[in-house]
Amino acid sequence: MRGHRRVGALSALLVLPLLGGVAAGAVTPGTTGPGLVAVGPVSATDGFPVWYKDANGLRLMNCVTAADPLCPARGPLPDETANVSFPGNYPDEGFYMLANSSISTARAGKATADIALEQAFRNGPVTAGDQITFSRVRFKITNATDGVDYKITSPAGVKTLQTAAKTPGLLFDTEDIGIGGAGDFTGALGGSVGPFLTWDTYPTDPALKPVSVAGAPAADTYIGDGATPHKITGSPFGSNIFRIEGPGINPNPTVDACPTVAGPTADCVENDLFTLQGKLATTSGVTAEQATYSRTSAGSGLVDVFATSEASPQSIQVTDANPSAAAREFSATGLTGSAGHYFARVAYTGAQPPASVQVSNVGDVPVSNKVINVVDQVAGTATYDTSTSQLTVNAVSSDTVGPRTLTAVGYGDLSGGSLAVAALAAPPVSVTVKSDGGGSSSIPVTITGAARAPLPVMAAAGPNQTVVPNQLVTLDGSASSGDVQTYSWTSPPGINLTGPTSAKPTFTAPATPGDYTFALTVTGVGGPSTASVTVTVTAAAPLSANAGPNQTGVQRGTTVTLDGSASAGAATYQWAQLIGANDPVATLAGANTAKPTFSFPLYKYPAANGALMFQLTVTDATGKKSQTQKVKITPKADVVAVSAARYTASKKEWRVDGTSSILAGQRVTAHVGGLAGPVVGSAIVDVTGAFSIRSTPGFAAANGQTVSVESALGGTATGAAVRVG
Repeated sequence: MRGHRRVGALSALLVLPLLGGVAAGAVTPGTTGPGLVAVGPVSATDGFPVWYKDANGLRLMNCVTAADPLCPARGPLPDETANVSFPGNYPDEGFYMLANSSISTARAGKATADIALEQAFRNGPVTAGDQITFSRVRFKITNATDGVDYKITSPAGVKTLQTAAKTPGLLFDTEDIGIGGAGDFTGALGGSVGPFLTWDTYPTDPALKPVSVAGAPAADTYIGDGATPHKITGSPFGSNIFRIEGPGINPNPTVDACPTVAGPTADCVENDLFTLQGKLATTSGVTAEQATYSRTSAGSGLVDVFATSEASPQSIQVTDANPSAAAREFSATGLTGSAGHYFARVAYTGAQPPASVQVSNVGDVPVSNKVINVVDQVAGTATYDTSTSQLTVNAVSSDTVGPRTLTAVGYGDLSGGSLAVAALAAPPVSVTVKSDGGGSSSIPVTITGAARAPLPVMAAAGPNQTVVPNQLVTLDGSASSGDVQTYSWTSPPGINLTGPTSAKPTFTAPATPGDYTFALTVTGVGGPSTASVTVTVTAAAPLSANAGPNQTGVQRGTTVTLDGSASAGAATYQWAQLIGANDPVATLAGANTAKPTFSFPLYKYPAANGALMFQLTVTDATGKKSQTQKVKITPKADVVAVSAARYTASKKEWRVDGTSSILAGQRVTAHVGGLAGPVVGSAIVDVTGAFSIRSTPGFAAANGQTVSVESALGGTATGAAVRVG
């Protein structure tokens, strides 16, 4: 399905639903959403899970075969005439489930809903190790009304959205969940997809059980045929429909498109038909978790094999993976299972254990195989003594014949099976011990010894301050450390503190300049502790406001800093925007500081190129005197260019095409001759930065005539020759 094509690389991000935006994300492994409960083993063929399972027990496989008319949606193959093979002839995307629905909307618009469990590759091209899966819920409405809410109901639930600010008339919202780390496919379980949707005639509909060449029903069964619009079922919310509610959304307002929804007929459209594809998994797969050997004498030993698969009885077996049957050290042996876990202990006969074993689910069609190396098993203990600051590690290998060399990663070899690390300030949570026999174990560290004494309290009275007479001053002892129980401040004679037993007392600076020292005493464990701070009172300077120089050529969308720090005698600052009739509103951060910031607004049609004006008000320490000053911030004009200008005499039509350096939203107007000439027409710049003026103003063009254009954001281009034909 081309609507699912990715742009650029996908990355692991936190999911944040955006209005008119795109969100891609990863969830905690094992987190589940409303209906998916498990992901199957990874296929040894293509590196993707062999199935996903929903809460109803339905398991679906990925649709990537070369010719499957009931699973048509996937990425293209390098060679569509050949069988699928990984990685040489493999699609860059495929689906476990894919559901689509569309509706015609007002103003010749179109709305689509896509709900999918998708597989792809993190960086785009088919690459081993880049495999990812994710659930996707995507909505799109074209020619929508800006600034209004659209309530969208789908099998994935209910969501209220608006159009994107940068693309007028377009509502586009995507939620991708599950793009995790390499080899982690559990993230998709936390998405909004699931339980799997099916045709409402599933599973008895003959169209979902294609007939094989021999005339008998094929083994493959489908949840939909991937092409026919059909009613569905399976939504965990009971909303097996695509519905949009919003002002004037119905292209035929006299026809009630939503008979079950109260309200004006113009404000609702819906569709209960979806194209749906998905194929029931024919394999359970198998995961070879571990194969370890043990031996106490040369020439004989045991291999313990651990595997997982579906919980229902599976036929799992293990064989020596040596390609030479004559050199194999044991025969095929079955694994016993319980709750999806399978195990076998196998005796081998060679002088050395087998290098690797193959674990197979022989009940799968085709058989699922996984090869895993056979390694020794490492066991041991790790202890850290707080009294001596020593870490002690003991470990042994299951191979007592080797002999094996064991290494505590980051600490050294375990000579004789033991290692002591002295003067270690802090222990690790665990120690990894590796064997030259291939085995490895993460051993948790056990802590022994005495508890560490708590830190003593330590007073911190804050940094020295310089203030003016009558200014309200706040002292700050909140940085005092330890388990502080009480605060006690001592002030110089003549100064009365408000809250002298709090962390942040206040006082009014005296009228006499000088240095005033305050002492803070805190009590608690290991206390008391005392610190001091000096407040210097200086003669007040005459009050004056300085809002900084005017700024020009500011790029829209960038952060602008206003600067009133050159003001004199200011105890407080307050900034405000002086908003004109067509000015966009800027949101100030830190409006009561000397240097607030704001992001210069982009624009909303109709856009204005005027400067933004701000006013700074400074007040002295008494709070009775204030001064103001204004500052102007002027944006940079966009760069416009005319790519073609033409007048067609037979149609009496002018056509002026061009581009702007700022994408989407502003109006560009064309004039005959210079910018003061008659208006030819105007158009809005689109999302690509292009504009196209088509008009019949009632006057013709002459040979040798030119046109000029001007943008609402200030850009101009003059002298473009008009082609007359």
